[in-house]
Amino acid sequence: MTDKKRIIFKLIPAVLILAVAVICFTLAGPSDVAETANAAAGEINGHKSVTENENYTLYVNDETLSLIIEDKKTGATMESSISYDDGESNKTWYGAMNSAIVLTMINGNDDSKQANTFNDLVTKKVKHTRYGFTADIYWTKYKIGMTLEVELTNEGLTVRVPDESIREDGKDYQIGTIALYPYMGNSYMDTKEGYILIPDGNGALIYLDDKEGRYKSGYSAMIYGNDIGFEDNKVESLLWDKYRIINRSEQIIAPVFGIAHTDDKIAYLGIVEDGAMRATIEGMPNGVSVNYNRAYAKFTERKYYTQPTSNNSTTGSLKISESERSHSDLQVRYIFLSGDDATYAGMANAYRDYLIAKGDLKQTDNGFRTRVDFLGTDREQWVIGTSAVVMTTVDDIRDIYEDLRKRGVNDLFSVYKGWQKGGIYNVPIAKYKADPKIGGTGELTKLAKEAAESGTGFYLYDDALRINPDEYNVTFNVVKRINKRKYEENTHKEVYPVFNYITPKRSVTELTGLVNKMASKDVKGLCVAGITSNIFSYTYSGTNYTRYQCGEAYAELIKSADEKLDLVMEQPAAYLWGSSQAFLDMPLYTSSYIIEDAFVPFLSIVLKGVMPVYSEYINFEANKKEFFLKLVESGAYPSFYITKESSSELIYTNSNDVYSSQYSAYADQIEDYAKQLKTLNDKVKNATIKAHDIFGDAVRVTYSNGVKIYVNYGESETMVDNVKLEPMTYLVM
Repeated sequence: MTDKKRIIFKLIPAVLILAVAVICFTLAGPSDVAETANAAAGEINGHKSVTENENYTLYVNDETLSLIIEDKKTGATMESSISYDDGESNKTWYGAMNSAIVLTMINGNDDSKQANTFNDLVTKKVKHTRYGFTADIYWTKYKIGMTLEVELTNEGLTVRVPDESIREDGKDYQIGTIALYPYMGNSYMDTKEGYILIPDGNGALIYLDDKEGRYKSGYSAMIYGNDIGFEDNKVESLLWDKYRIINRSEQIIAPVFGIAHTDDKIAYLGIVEDGAMRATIEGMPNGVSVNYNRAYAKFTERKYYTQPTSNNSTTGSLKISESERSHSDLQVRYIFLSGDDATYAGMANAYRDYLIAKGDLKQTDNGFRTRVDFLGTDREQWVIGTSAVVMTTVDDIRDIYEDLRKRGVNDLFSVYKGWQKGGIYNVPIAKYKADPKIGGTGELTKLAKEAAESGTGFYLYDDALRINPDEYNVTFNVVKRINKRKYEENTHKEVYPVFNYITPKRSVTELTGLVNKMASKDVKGLCVAGITSNIFSYTYSGTNYTRYQCGEAYAELIKSADEKLDLVMEQPAAYLWGSSQAFLDMPLYTSSYIIEDAFVPFLSIVLKGVMPVYSEYINFEANKKEFFLKLVESGAYPSFYITKESSSELIYTNSNDVYSSQYSAYADQIEDYAKQLKTLNDKVKNATIKAHDIFGDAVRVTYSNGVKIYVNYGESETMVDNVKLEPMTYLVM
């Protein structure tokens, strides 16, 4: 070969490479090529790679502290700041959209002042670590500082502000709220396909489509419910001051939120790990103030409260802020998901795995049972005092059990309400002493042991939160709000119009006494309510107590009771799940806010196959056919509230909202539901829900053992996976 031929031969590969590069540049466009080149060099959109692991790469802009997380398997990314400026946002909103931390501050009676890490003059000392970075941040004008810690994990990210790092050096400004990376996973208008997951009820989705400016506000709710220490006891809507005609909003049971970009197949589940007891979840679709979709946790450090200046609060009051801020570390964990797992079902599965790994959720007996609860006694007004209204005695329960067994309903679960001396509203309960009207303590003990021997779950009900001021002295040991006014829960009923809350310390005394007495009688089943779904700030003997202290006291109390008895709980908050053998009164719907585009059984997916979940009472559901399909879809077990006597006997009691409960009217329905749902649940056994997909009015639920359940809520026939579904029916494949 001549030298000339050798040169030509060597040039051919170089020419080919150049040609391929030109073609790629032409097809991809300049921006894609630039981003690809930057990513190869360890940089995306001004963010430099600071750490990576097998799954993700973390990019950080040291100036703004904004983040980009890249899925190494797919190349998909999510950003904590906006990548596109539509030019329509004012300076304040633009700063928030590009900030790592956004504060609201209290200045006198003003809590509208915002500070962020983009607009304001801040000093930052950024230190890169093996897994991420720390940044000491100080707002020089406001004399406020804190340390931000960001770490990349195998599952995603943790973002943390240690409590000890928070500084308030000035006198003019104090911290009201702190939001960490409020635009994590944001998207502009409808440029992304997907949704925001909000923890309303069982779960809801807000789609990332163009909302066309229809909504002026988004979703904002306090984790574990409102704080009665600050909030007034409001009535949503009453008819003639007696009957509620608008349902209360569902409260947040688990401290989670999420965003999924389904077109890019990337999603995250946000879990508020520290600071949850005084945080809100915010889910904002585009058009709410700005044209960007976002979701985040906002931590409350201080709040205002209204201090009356006289016994008549309507004549004058002062607006006062808390003198001491909350003390808790603040941490959000982001679990990122990709591919087919980048869905709300994937988020639910990730949350289940997270809870089990932490020991906050344990595998319990998950066999199917039909829940048949009973009301023992209540009270109505009499000439002097009150008179007992007996609805279901111990012998009545025996008879009902016997009839159900004859019908083939053998797998039963029951909570007995109103068993205590004085009836259902004689609270708190400190002694194991049954009302003689239902048969007395001896007969109740005998029934509990008979139930245990037959395999029936039998639990005595205890509201460990409330106290009846008509039956007990409420001078001491009752909750006062932060303004030192006694908290009153208005029932709008005639016999007992008001209840108070007892302090956590007294709940410990009363519940511990009951637990010890039951354990000594070998009565093992206890259903705890009240403290399982309420935490609050309060004042007692001149000392203010926070929601953190309240929640910690309840958690310790429940843990102690769990060591002696078999506990189930009424709508327990997520931090108590590890001590419960069942979840009672799971909401199968949401609050039906106008911003919600779809209801999804997020919590049911988390718990199905691990802990038995029981629905709210079927008696009081208007559309029982749809509710039955909700049971099929969610895997929840049915619940009935039953009495031997007619519910008309309750018309002059506080239980007058139990308008339909007589066993004779529900026996056939209990039998039908039990047989159908047991057959269904025998097919899935202890399998978990792997996927949940929506097809218009139909859904498909896929279990880990391969079983698929199709439900059609529509009024017309539809096809899913070549499976024909008749209106308002379900099929198991």
